[in-house]
Amino acid sequence: MKLKACCLSVIFLIGGCSFADAIIQRGYYSSSGTSKPSSIIYTNVNSNLNNEAYISAIEEIKSKISKTPNDYVLYVSLIDMYLKTKQYDKAYEKLVFLNNLALNNKLDSSVKSALNTTYNDFKKYSKYEKNKSLYYINMAMMVLILSNNQQAEDLISLASDFSSSDSKLLIDAFKTVFATTQNTDKAILIAEKIIMKNPNNIEVRKLKASYYLQTNKIDEAINEYSTIVEIVPSDLDLKYFLYKLLKSKNSSEKEIIKALYKSDKPNYEQVYNEMAQMLLNNSDYSGAKYYINLLIEKYPNNANGYILLSDICRKEGKLKESYEALNKLREKADSNEAIAKYNVLLAKLSDEPVKEANSLIAAGLYQQAIEVLDGANQESLYVILTQSRAYYLLKNKQKTFELLNKAMSLYPDNTDVYCAFGYIYLKENDIESARKYVNRSLSLDEKNKTAKDLLDMVNKAEADKSINQIISSFESQNYQETMRLIDNALKINPKDPILYYYKALTYISLNNYAASTALLYKSIELDKNNVPAYFYLGLAFDNLSEPENALMYYQKFIDLLPADYYGESEKLEYAKNRVQKLK
Repeated sequence: MKLKACCLSVIFLIGGCSFADAIIQRGYYSSSGTSKPSSIIYTNVNSNLNNEAYISAIEEIKSKISKTPNDYVLYVSLIDMYLKTKQYDKAYEKLVFLNNLALNNKLDSSVKSALNTTYNDFKKYSKYEKNKSLYYINMAMMVLILSNNQQAEDLISLASDFSSSDSKLLIDAFKTVFATTQNTDKAILIAEKIIMKNPNNIEVRKLKASYYLQTNKIDEAINEYSTIVEIVPSDLDLKYFLYKLLKSKNSSEKEIIKALYKSDKPNYEQVYNEMAQMLLNNSDYSGAKYYINLLIEKYPNNANGYILLSDICRKEGKLKESYEALNKLREKADSNEAIAKYNVLLAKLSDEPVKEANSLIAAGLYQQAIEVLDGANQESLYVILTQSRAYYLLKNKQKTFELLNKAMSLYPDNTDVYCAFGYIYLKENDIESARKYVNRSLSLDEKNKTAKDLLDMVNKAEADKSINQIISSFESQNYQETMRLIDNALKINPKDPILYYYKALTYISLNNYAASTALLYKSIELDKNNVPAYFYLGLAFDNLSEPENALMYYQKFIDLLPADYYGESEKLEYAKNRVQKLK
């Protein structure tokens, strides 16, 4: 064994050529007139899968592919190595990739020539292969790419002889080959061989049925789908497909039900329910309604009949009929499941018109929004709140508060109800009432984003109102009242730069320059565009006999003051004069 390994190393190091390079060269030289390098890839066909030389070669080829991904001969070399090391699933994956390229005429003759060489080498060693199925699957894919369709079919047939009953790779290759060859008769024969090993293989049975349909053998397809439905009776999609096939043959209702439920005396309550659901799932509303009406007529206490009726009416846009069915469902609901479905449908019925109404409100169509909501559930919270908003925008305050009070009566502990009240009071400039409702909302749900945003709006509104009072008081030289108003406002909004600014101005007016500086710094920290604050810092330090600081802040005021900053000409002139004197 050591001698053999040594020989291999010598072969692949001649002329500085790596193992991977030698393998790649095999592919390039195979169809040329030059002599082909020694075909060594299968000289040790049963070698250990962990052979470092092969692992290294695979990694080297993959590295080359990453650099030149459109050099498809490299993929053939990689397939070659995967086959050698019995990594059949990886080889198959790359063959599928090449096959897709071939179908789109993206493989040139050099790639096919290299693949042909690999195929011819590989087929010599079939006797060494223990997993015949995977061997023949890869062989089939190679000849498919080489356009030998009949041989690909034969190899898939051989693969099916040796496959396990549920080989996913075989089924995938089977589909790939016959999607290309379109030989449905042979495909059916191979499908039958696979099914004999595993009668419950649904995927192969579906393929077989599809081949029958391709050749217009409707009866055979129906029989196959009937068998599939018998194996998986809960699959409504399969049942619907069989239903459509039977309808295409003008089968009677009795024949359809017998084929779908395999019984001469089925449980009709279950049948009507399932048929209605199946047809509803496939948007066959007329068919669904037929079975829903049968279910309600024959089994009036079956809550699911009303669930289905409400759902189908909702999907048809018949909201009134949907609510009527829901009201009957509420009377019939006899289980947690039925009650849960009732709640889901009720939410859907309320949600859809609310979305539409909000879109209309955004477009300024308030009356149209109200009309949409008139057909919705009048006890739904968000229907009521959206109606109240639309009426408020129409300036109908009486109706607005009537609806809000209704919401409060029905949902006394709902955080969004209090938010709605808070919003309206804020719009009405009743800040005290707005704050009361917003705080109540946050006490119910401290993480409510709407309530948090509203609280910020309330604080801002209150601050704006306070600032107007502060300015008025300051201009009247009522400094004690000004300070009181500012301190109260800071408790509510401690990050408002204007409050610190006016407090500083009040101290300056009282000749308390030392107290003003910290407040001016704070105002600038919160609002870097507060240019006048620099002037007053200069003024404060000027009066505190700190000329360097005074000069610095006067100059900052002059430099930062925009040219179009009207109303500051006196300050600007004063600052320039002081700068000249302080220099």
